Amino acid sequence: MKAFAEAADKIAGTTKKLEKTSIVADYFKSLPVEEAAIGAVFFSGRPFAVWEEAILQVGGRVLWRLVGELSGKGEQELTAAYRKLGDLGAVAGEVLSGGSGLSVLEARDRFRSIAKTRGSAAKEILAREMMSLATPFQAKYLIKIMTGDLRIGLKESLVEEAIVKAYGGTLREVQRANMLLGDIGETLQLAAAGKLAEAAMRLFHPLGFMLASPAETAADAMAYFQNAWVEDKYDGIRAQVHSSGDEVRIFSRTRDDITASFPELPEQFEGLPQDAILDGEILAWSFSEETGRALPFSALQKRLGRKKVSDELLRQVPVVYLAFDVLYAGGELLIDRPLRERAVILDSLLAGRKPSSGSRHLQGRLGFEAELPVTRV
Repeated sequence: MKAFAEAADKIAGTTKKLEKTSIVADYFKSLPVEEAAIGAVFFSGRPFAVWEEAILQVGGRVLWRLVGELSGKGEQELTAAYRKLGDLGAVAGEVLSGGSGLSVLEARDRFRSIAKTRGSAAKEILAREMMSLATPFQAKYLIKIMTGDLRIGLKESLVEEAIVKAYGGTLREVQRANMLLGDIGETLQLAAAGKLAEAAMRLFHPLGFMLASPAETAADAMAYFQNAWVEDKYDGIRAQVHSSGDEVRIFSRTRDDITASFPELPEQFEGLPQDAILDGEILAWSFSEETGRALPFSALQKRLGRKKVSDELLRQVPVVYLAFDVLYAGGELLIDRPLRERAVILDSLLAGRKPSSGSRHLQGRLGFEAELPVTRV
């Protein structure tokens, strides 16, 4: 972790993107590939690869208490340091005395142990052990990783560029591999082995989302395309649906599993004729009118961030899924196919859906053609 912390400090000390990329690339090249892969994940501001479901569940309040206990500093002193530095990781780096230090391998293993352990008290004990072993400099960045906020001005896109600089390949190849795998560390390992082309999609591991980019004017936006395709945009939350037989999982744009938050949606995809990955939007929906209509985002907000949804809330704020793209179907990854072809495949896929006889929820189907009514399925 010493080399990681030193590189992170250098990155934080410059505003130049090329310099940041070079620092990360030099860090990668200075380490064995396995350690560099772990560092790539850490530089992405998280303890685990995106596709992994492991979470630490050690919050900022617990970390604050641990820093206070390990440093012997009182609440007033910690608060003063936080006001000065504005970051708990930086506070830890300043007030802790620390231990002999950890390697990135040891940090990775301790993160995994915390994630696997049940119970907040047991997790806190493991977090304390890790922090007591780390040097103050390392503790600074361990806490930043644990809170998911490195604050060094490094985006994952720059980590991808650093992989190209360190190991070769093209940026497009690295971006594609990372999108398919949801694992910047595994992407680095493939790049180091010259095997980026072997990156393969895994069902129920969310693909990287294609997100919108800002443009000054509509004309500027249209200038990027030879044949633009414009559709209405409803105000909901982006979601990716993975469906295979009776198993359905829904992922947010941050690639978190949000299936439990929308219990009325999975059964709507169980009848798809093929395994599929759909891209789309979850909307709050009103079935009060004959055709139904989308509700404002403020209505959907009542459903967000809930792991358990009451029957009353299900009735008050029903939701639907608007599928606007298909990324995978019938054993074939479709992201390189033209959008018009994907639209035809999507229509065929949804038309072949066979709703289960025991379906308890209504799902709205949206259409955009003139005079086309919205029907319930």
